[in-house]
Amino acid sequence: MALINESSYSYSCSVGMDMLNGHGFMKPSGYQSLIIDVVGRHLRQFSLGVDDLLQKGMSWVLVSSSVEIYRPIRSEMTLQARTWHSEQDRLTFRRELCFTDMEGKPIFNAATFSVLMNINDRRIIRPDKLDFEIGQVNSELLIESSPKLRVKCEMQECDRRKIYPSCIDRLGHTNNCRYPEFAYDALTDNEIASLERIHRMDFFYKSELKLGDTFTVRRNAAFVEHGELIIDGINDENGKQSFICRMILD
Repeated sequence: MALINESSYSYSCSVGMDMLNGHGFMKPSGYQSLIIDVVGRHLRQFSLGVDDLLQKGMSWVLVSSSVEIYRPIRSEMTLQARTWHSEQDRLTFRRELCFTDMEGKPIFNAATFSVLMNINDRRIIRPDKLDFEIGQVNSELLIESSPKLRVKCEMQECDRRKIYPSCIDRLGHTNNCRYPEFAYDALTDNEIASLERIHRMDFFYKSELKLGDTFTVRRNAAFVEHGELIIDGINDENGKQSFICRMILD
């Protein structure tokens, strides 16, 4: 089924204790988990979910996600969410998400960019080569967002990590919710305590990390008082940048 009247669908989702840190603030991975949960449930409504596409030998692969936070989440709570396909170009599909409390007050908005990948040769499938219709585009954009970011600041090594079986998802690579955890672990105690001030996060997924891969985590030298943190991961085997995280504080 093609995407039609998407914004008329609404989903209830829960912020659980595991999404909060020791200060009671939402961890970056919590926002990503909510996004993936809502998008997954939504696409299944239109027969475009993981199982539906795997039968066609393809899957959605996340390129980037951006979040703008209006009211920091400080406790377990129930949210309402809506999502819709907002833009499409030669390779990527953009999707908007809005999350509110049960009274309809905004909590955060998000935008994602995804591609369709052939699961056999890991190549991107161009939308004009599909043998089915994706459907309508609702051109309402909630936030400014781009699937690309160029890091110009000086980066310093802060950790070395390895991909274990618990990181791997059904597509055979590191699940996208794991990357925010890698970035979170690179924060200082002072920065973790300041997550209440975060109002923008961007995650860029550059290249796959697979089972057994090791990677170097780097971050910029800026202190939390400077307002912007950049964290990335470099695959030790091929030197490719695997992910970039940008966090902006008030």
